Amino acid sequence: MPLYGVAVVFRRQMRSRNAWRDLAWTGALLGGLLALSAALQSAWAQSRVYSGNAPDFLLRWLTMGAAGAALLFLPCAAALGAGAVPPQSEFEATQTALLTRLTAFDLCAGRLLAGLWPVLSTLLASCAFWLAAQLGWRFVPGALHGFGPICVAHLTLLCAVFMVGAVGFLFATRLRPGRVWGRGATVALLWTLFCMTALFLANPLLSRLKDPVRLIEGTLLINPVSAVTTAFDMDVLRTNWLYDRTDAPQYPFAYPPPLASAGLFALIGGSALGLSALRLRRAYR
Repeated sequence: MPLYGVAVVFRRQMRSRNAWRDLAWTGALLGGLLALSAALQSAWAQSRVYSGNAPDFLLRWLTMGAAGAALLFLPCAAALGAGAVPPQSEFEATQTALLTRLTAFDLCAGRLLAGLWPVLSTLLASCAFWLAAQLGWRFVPGALHGFGPICVAHLTLLCAVFMVGAVGFLFATRLRPGRVWGRGATVALLWTLFCMTALFLANPLLSRLKDPVRLIEGTLLINPVSAVTTAFDMDVLRTNWLYDRTDAPQYPFAYPPPLASAGLFALIGGSALGLSALRLRRAYR
């Protein structure tokens, strides 16, 4: 099976991890996400954290939680992805693994998924919680926009985390055994920052173009925050904070489908992982 080797490497890596430490990381990430969601409601959405009726309350926390997850988890993925590359101290184990039926791609993918596990497990826990909340409010029209948008938003976040982690992994991989964690984490963080600020960087060009709609939609396509909030029908560019800082709301653009962003994130992540496998195979040949 194509994914068998990835599963083997992932299982081996998970056995060497400290389960209590991973649990602590998951709890810390969930706590940080809760705090960031509350801050976004006050500073960005400009609504009181505990205001509104129950359905509005839940939907607001879900939407701001999804946006906060993109802001919090992607930098974590950059650091964890770069740290998943085999270090020099694991030279013999890595070379031995490559002499078996395991491929360089199996090794890279398995290690990356295991390295990103604290973030991935937090996203899975978040998805399970909100699906349970939707189940509890299933008879309230529009309470949480249904099961589909919740799954789409979390799938988009998973793809974005995978993309950033894979970019970090690629640039932390050397052409000889070992890793350069600082380089990988820095490039992945810069890529994350670019994806989230591309619209602001392109803002001076909007007034110069005859039809800037494609540029606007292109910058929104690569923006994880825009993708996850679009899943819940939030007009993110017309919130007060963004409306005052970009000219994009003046044009008749359409938000790209979240699944289109998820597909792009998965494609970039898969390409980065494939290049990482080539570099790793060259380093250990």
